[in-house]
Amino acid sequence: MPEVVELREVTDRRDVIHRAVQLLSLGKLVALPSEAGYVLAGAALAESAGRRFQAATLLLRSADEIADFLPHLPEVGLRIARRCWPGPLVLRAPASATNGFVAALPECSRATVIVDGQIAVRISSHPVLSEVAKLSRGPLLIREIEASAKNLDFTGAPWTDAALVVKDNAAAESNADARTSIVQINSDGAWTAERIGATPENRLQVAACEVILFCCTGNTCRSPMAESLFRHLLAERLKCSPEDLTKRGFLVASAGLAADYGSPASHESVEMMKRCKLDLRSHTSQPLTDRLIEQIDRCYTMTNGHRSAILDSHPELADRVQVLDRDGKDVSDPIGGGMNEYAACAASIEKHLVKILDDIV
Repeated sequence: MPEVVELREVTDRRDVIHRAVQLLSLGKLVALPSEAGYVLAGAALAESAGRRFQAATLLLRSADEIADFLPHLPEVGLRIARRCWPGPLVLRAPASATNGFVAALPECSRATVIVDGQIAVRISSHPVLSEVAKLSRGPLLIREIEASAKNLDFTGAPWTDAALVVKDNAAAESNADARTSIVQINSDGAWTAERIGATPENRLQVAACEVILFCCTGNTCRSPMAESLFRHLLAERLKCSPEDLTKRGFLVASAGLAADYGSPASHESVEMMKRCKLDLRSHTSQPLTDRLIEQIDRCYTMTNGHRSAILDSHPELADRVQVLDRDGKDVSDPIGGGMNEYAACAASIEKHLVKILDDIV
C-alpha cells in the first residue's frame, strides 16, 4: 500500500514536495494532484520508472524547455503554449527520437513518450505538481488517473503502483469534472482540439491566433483608427468578415502606453472612421500592460518614442515591436486638431497598413 498524505493535514507542504522528489529520484512512482485530476508520475531519466509506463506525457518545468523537446514546433504551437501554460493543457506534436533532449532519455522512456511518432508535453499550474517538476532532475513522465474526485479510493490500481500518494481533497472537489484539454499540432501548422477539457475551445481559438497590436499614447485616436482600418483590410484580404478573423487565425487589438481603461475613441476618430464606413463607437481604451505586450506576435507603434518605451522594459521583444512607418518616421498625433488633421493621420496610417499587410498574409 502506498503512503497517503493529505495536504490539508500537513504543516509545511515543502516536506511533502521534497519527499516526492526524493522518491522520484530513486525511480519510484508518485501520485500527485494536478489542476485537472490526479496523475501518476515517474522520473523520465530513471529506467525503472520508464518501464512502468506504456504511454506517458512529458511534464516539463517551464515553457522554455519546449524548444529542447520539440525544436521544430510550428509557431501556432508556441503561441498556444505561451498563452495557456502553465495550465491544464497537453500539446501533442510530431517528434523524433534523434532530438537532442529526447535522445538523452533512457530507451524505455523514449518508447513511452514517443507514440506513433508523436510526443505529448504539459506544464502544470498546480502548486505541488509544478514545484515537484521544478525540483526534479529532468522531466517527469505522467499519465492521468481516471477517478471520481468525489469518491477517491486509494486502495486499488493504479494507486498501488505509487510509493506515495499526495492527496488534495480541496483541488479534487473543485475540479471534479475537469480534464486536461489535448491539442494536436501538425507539422504544417494546423491544429486540432482532440479533447476539450478545463481549457475551453474558445480560449484555444484565441490562443492560437497571431496577435497584432497597434500602440499609441492614449489609445483614443491613432491606434484605434489603425486597429479598425487594419481589421477591415485584413478581412478583405482573407475574404471573410471582420468578426471571423479569429477563426482565420488573427486577433487585432490596440492599446496605449499612457491609456486608462474604458475611455471612448475621440469624436474626430469616430467621425473619420464613419467616413470610411467603419464603426469606432464601441471602442474602449486599454493600457499596454506587461501581460498584454508579452502575448503579442507583432506590435506596431505610432512613434519611435513608443517603441523605445516598450523595449526599455522588454528588450527581448525587439523583433516583434516595430514603428508603423517602414521609413522609421513618426505618425503625428492629431489630438487637438480639426478634421483635416485627422483625415491626414488616417490616410497616413492606411498607407502604412497596406505596406505591412503583405508581410502578414
